[in-house]
Amino acid sequence: MTDLRAALPVRERGGYRQSALVLGGAQLGGAYGIANTTGGLSDAAAASLLHAAVSCGITHVDTARAYGESERRIGAARSGLGVITKVAPLGAVASGESSLADAVTASVVRSSGHLGEPLTILLHRAADALAVGGAGWKTLRRYAQSGLAERVGVSVQSPAELRAVLRLPGLGYVQLPCNVLDRRWTAPDLAASLAERPDLVVTVRSVYLQGLLAAGSGTRWPHLTPPDRDRVVGVLDRTAAALGRDGRADLCMAYVLGLPWVTSVVVGADTEVQLRANAALAARTPLTADERAFVLAELPAVPLDLLDPARWTP
Repeated sequence: MTDLRAALPVRERGGYRQSALVLGGAQLGGAYGIANTTGGLSDAAAASLLHAAVSCGITHVDTARAYGESERRIGAARSGLGVITKVAPLGAVASGESSLADAVTASVVRSSGHLGEPLTILLHRAADALAVGGAGWKTLRRYAQSGLAERVGVSVQSPAELRAVLRLPGLGYVQLPCNVLDRRWTAPDLAASLAERPDLVVTVRSVYLQGLLAAGSGTRWPHLTPPDRDRVVGVLDRTAAALGRDGRADLCMAYVLGLPWVTSVVVGADTEVQLRANAALAARTPLTADERAFVLAELPAVPLDLLDPARWTP
C-alpha cells in the first residue's frame, strides 16, 4: 500500500509550503455539489475527515465564513492543518470605505475566534477587492503586514478577474476554478503573467466541475444535452486510456496539477474513501505539456454556461 503521507508532494511558493491537494471545506459545513448523494456531515464525521487528511499528507484545509458550520468544525477538530479561509462576501455591505473595512475586520475576527491565528485569508470575490478604491483589500492586507495572516489573497471566478487582481499590491494567494474542459485559462498572456509571479500561490478549485466530470453520464450536466455530455465523457475516457491514466478523475487531476503555474488543487470529500482516493491521484505524476496539448486537441468545446456553476439553475 502506498504511504500517501510520504507520496503527496508539498509545493513551495516564496517560502509558503502547501500540499498538492488541499481539502475543500464546503462539505464540512453542509451538503455541497451537484453530484452530492450523502447530504451533510456530522461534527464527528467532519473531525474524522480532517484527521484523515493529515494522515494523507495534506497540509491545508480551505474554508470560508460562508460555508455554514465549516469554520467551527475545523477549529473544534484541532487537526493541525493550516487553514485558508475567505471573508464573508461584501456584496450586501454599504459601499463606503469605512463600511467595507469594518465588514472585513468583523469577518476576520469571527474566523480567528473559531480557527486561531495565523490564517491565510482571502476575499471571497474579486469585486470585494476592487470596490471603493480597494478599501476591503487594504484592510485585509494589514493582517499580512502585522503577521496575523500568513498570506492574503483573492478568490476569482474568471480570467478577467484574475488579470484585475494580479495588480493588487501584496497579493500572495489566488484561488480560481479550472478543469480540463476550461480552455480560458490557457491564454498566453495569463501564463506569462503568472510565470512572472513564482512566489504567488495559485490553488485551483472545481477540478471535477463540482463532481460532474467524475460522475460522467451518471448525472445531468447543466447546459449540455445528454448526447453532447456522453460525447465529452467518451473522449475523456479514451484520452485517459491512451495516456495510461486510471480513468477520468486521474486525467482531470493530472491535467490541472501539470499546469506550470498551479500550486495545488482544492477538492472536497464526503467520505474518507473519497479523500484517500483524491490524495492518491494528486500524488501521481502530472501530465506533461505534450500530454496536455493532446487532451485539448481531442476534447470538443463546451459552453461557458456549463463551465460556470454560477450560471447553473438549481
